[in-house]
Amino acid sequence: MNELQRAEYLSVLGIASYVPRFVLPLAPEPRQAELPPAEPDSAAGQPLQQANNPLPQSVAQIVDVPVIQKRDTVAAEISALTGATKVQAPAKPAIATPVAAPSQQVKPFVLNCWRLGETLLAVDSHEPGAALPLDALFGNIVRALNWHELPRQQERLHWPMAENRFGPAADASEARDTFSSWLEASCSRYPVQSIWLMGREAQEFCTPQTLESDINHWGSVRILPMPSLSQLLQQPLRKRELWQLLRKAYPAETRAQ
Repeated sequence: MNELQRAEYLSVLGIASYVPRFVLPLAPEPRQAELPPAEPDSAAGQPLQQANNPLPQSVAQIVDVPVIQKRDTVAAEISALTGATKVQAPAKPAIATPVAAPSQQVKPFVLNCWRLGETLLAVDSHEPGAALPLDALFGNIVRALNWHELPRQQERLHWPMAENRFGPAADASEARDTFSSWLEASCSRYPVQSIWLMGREAQEFCTPQTLESDINHWGSVRILPMPSLSQLLQQPLRKRELWQLLRKAYPAETRAQ
């Protein structure tokens, strides 16, 4: 069976043939498929004779024979081979082409994360290259709440996680899935009482739920959206806004202030 006959059989059975235009990774070396025998030159100008094989034997015949006639011929041969009384070409189901959602590319960003014992997980949207005293400001906020003696852990997350020069740029949905999953897994292993999402990237990509107010409840955990540390240093008037939020969320810790 040559390649054209194989394609005709698969078409009648409702199986689409796919041939890549380039060699796929880890694929074997391509080889030349068997083609129909070429027509002899002596037969030029003479009418073509019907071959014993009911399938078309040349490219010229395939072009000349109508598509419906070809399908009926192949279906008849399959019926003879299988002993079936009647073989009908299966109707190809209409496949609706899915409409992909427009991708929203995200610029690379960095998240600074602090964990204070079982009390707080703070995620801050960091601006690389700003050279701002972010650690000192965060330490002052923690001291104002009398949490400065709690054990502290710090880590830094980058997006994208790994640069892929050969693939498309990662979009917002991938970043949201990555960091929201990270936050849920982190809080599952080491539960905390509060989560601070500081800055646009932290609030957009790390939140496990929609932020509807200044104090949101995710089970027994409180989620507080806040300005980033960089915004607080560049816009000092926003510190008053932050302090009002902290007094509302933590009245016992800020009562003496």
